[in-house]
Amino acid sequence: MVQIPAVAALLLITTPVYSQYPGHGVSKSTYACTDPIAGWEWMYKYFPVGTPGDECDNNICICPATSSAAEWYIQQGRVYAKMSSSDDTEHSAARKLQGVGNGFGLHLVNVSNHLTTGGMTVQEVEAQFTTKLGSMSSFDSFMDFNVMFYTADLAAYVTLFDADSVPYYSFEFTASDGTAYNSVIVRVPGSQLLLELISESTVALKFARRPVRSTSQPGEQRASARALAMMKEHSLGSTTGGIISPLAVNRAVDAATLTKVNDFYVNGMGASLVSDESINSYTKKCYLWPGATVDVCFYQRPDSDTKGDWKVGDFADMLNTVHNNIVVGYPLCGTDKWEDNHYAIDSQQADTSAILSYVEKNSVPHICSSSRGVSLHYVFDPTGWGVQLDLGFTTGPSDCLSAFKELESKNMLQKIQGTYNPACEPGTCA
Repeated sequence: MVQIPAVAALLLITTPVYSQYPGHGVSKSTYACTDPIAGWEWMYKYFPVGTPGDECDNNICICPATSSAAEWYIQQGRVYAKMSSSDDTEHSAARKLQGVGNGFGLHLVNVSNHLTTGGMTVQEVEAQFTTKLGSMSSFDSFMDFNVMFYTADLAAYVTLFDADSVPYYSFEFTASDGTAYNSVIVRVPGSQLLLELISESTVALKFARRPVRSTSQPGEQRASARALAMMKEHSLGSTTGGIISPLAVNRAVDAATLTKVNDFYVNGMGASLVSDESINSYTKKCYLWPGATVDVCFYQRPDSDTKGDWKVGDFADMLNTVHNNIVVGYPLCGTDKWEDNHYAIDSQQADTSAILSYVEKNSVPHICSSSRGVSLHYVFDPTGWGVQLDLGFTTGPSDCLSAFKELESKNMLQKIQGTYNPACEPGTCA
């Protein structure tokens, strides 16, 4: 286990704060990654995080050899954002018993045998992020692919980053109620995972190496008014130290896809549109799932707001191409590597019947689980990023049921019900 450096340990507090965690709302954000263990070490160095109790030894899961495949490995860099320095509250103990950790999950995974058929490799996409973001000295729309957290002590993080020359991009903005905020976006090196840290302060960045920059569109408010009101309601701003509490899972989106996103979340998933703002050529829409407190937000900007020829829309097209090549028509197939770009929603308040109906009616790419009967497990929104649906489904779409019955008739179900990491098993694919 990596030890938290003494300087980072000073960031911890002792009072739990309001958050989302497994079983409650938007509980994690996961990313395909070339070197997840390096990312895991980096997150431990700078943030108060823990490792889920169900993690494989040394962050390496061993997938056993079969008659058609040699032994192979899954690298994982999974952490959760602690809600207190001791992380020993009553609900923390319950989460530890289940092995999932207490707090919002940030997961990096390399399922090495999985495929990106017809699309880009994970390494190629990470290289695009590196080219676009570089030293984080100028804004790029790919910075909108992030997870936003509130922290009461942004200055402490900036001091740590500056001491180690960790690049970041900083914002300042004024909320609709007149409150001034600063935020900093930092990238887990080499990965697609970016964290945006937001704090209610006008002096938090006085030690930063680079001056505070305003956003590319004047008047842009980084967090939704709803999220900021929630933060104040639960007194996150009254805490001290560097515990991070999730506010939003953010995505960049192109203009053509944004309309589809709105239909998917409002009419399909039953989420509420809680923020809708447009300034010149910039648009942001935020959605709130039933039973959640964390927003899911989509930022649409001109193509010129990102470097190079590969744009936000190209990213979405690539992801959807891979899903169409691997998953569509084979809903029990488990080899789509880009499935690992997803967030999870844990809720008992969502209307699962309505979601199933929408998925079937609109041919939404999806993956089902057959570990206990058959149920809908993942859907892919129009951006190509996945949504892990931990919603208490008791059944799945008709194609999942048909595939399950075929497996059952061939006595193949035991094959996809191992007690090891479920990603080891490919399921039934083309």
